Amino acid sequence: MKLRFAPYSLPLRSPLQTAHGAIERRDGFQIWIGAGRGEAAPLPAFGTESLAECAAALDAAGAGLARAPAPETVYDVEALLDSLPPAARFGIELALLDDLARRRELPLARLLSKDAGWEVPACALLGAGDAAALAREARAAAQGGFRTVKLKVARGALEDDLARAAVVRDAAGPSVRLRIDANAGWTEEQALSALRRLSPLGIELCEEPVSDPRALRRLRGATAVPIGADESFAASSHREQLFECADVVVLKPSLLGGLLSALRWARRARERGIQPLVTTALDGAIARAGAAHLAAAILGDGPAPDAGLATGRLLAADLCEDPAEPRDGRVRIGAAPGLGIP
Repeated sequence: MKLRFAPYSLPLRSPLQTAHGAIERRDGFQIWIGAGRGEAAPLPAFGTESLAECAAALDAAGAGLARAPAPETVYDVEALLDSLPPAARFGIELALLDDLARRRELPLARLLSKDAGWEVPACALLGAGDAAALAREARAAAQGGFRTVKLKVARGALEDDLARAAVVRDAAGPSVRLRIDANAGWTEEQALSALRRLSPLGIELCEEPVSDPRALRRLRGATAVPIGADESFAASSHREQLFECADVVVLKPSLLGGLLSALRWARRARERGIQPLVTTALDGAIARAGAAHLAAAILGDGPAPDAGLATGRLLAADLCEDPAEPRDGRVRIGAAPGLGIP
């Protein structure tokens, strides 16, 4: 098998403000193996390798794959991925799975699970800054069929977060779920105060309010707001222990080393009574399509929170036509083989 890869740089339409600063662009690599497409976009701040380390890993993996036959099962795919860092592993795995599913003439979701769903409800990430623009964005999301919207918080004063969340709730209406994401930007004391004050707005869940797992455990159940483990779950070497700290685990396949790893963690979480939530990491269209197929496979095991797949609109340019673009608040998994990318 021949592996080819090339760098890309995708600017955002406008900077996305988070507790760790503004994100202005996403850099990574497109990957081709056989007929399969993959994507690797490292996020070192979230526990992946650097861009340079990813390129080196892809280069080294190419030499090994050149001597290997095309895999015939998902187990064969995993056998080819030992010792790779997470972003590179995800990108190569995605290309191999796409190629395998194309050869099997199956949508990738059905390769992952024979019971995979055909529709994935999506959550809309709101990125507007000022209140008027935020209200318009939230209203448009609700009118566009999204039943869940997400707001970044913990990037400034709590009073600002309260005001922005109130704007979203008013604009989106009472029937739309409001999810918040603190990106570990609060201390435990700040998080407790914030969640208590935000709770009356009907918060579906708060992703990563703090970075310390011990503080997450104490926050879980301390307010009416469910707790999601995101960055802490991705970066942890003791992920099983985090099932005691959260009501929801956020699964970003690009940070967890691939779809197969994320699917296993989703099933382990369900066994412990924890909900699995698939999201992307502001990836390009190839990785977003992979996440959509993962989310569909997870729905084959039972209900899950609306997946964070509606981030393509935040990019000013993309890698290809988006086969997983949400319509009426849902991503539809078509019958096309693999990822569905022409």
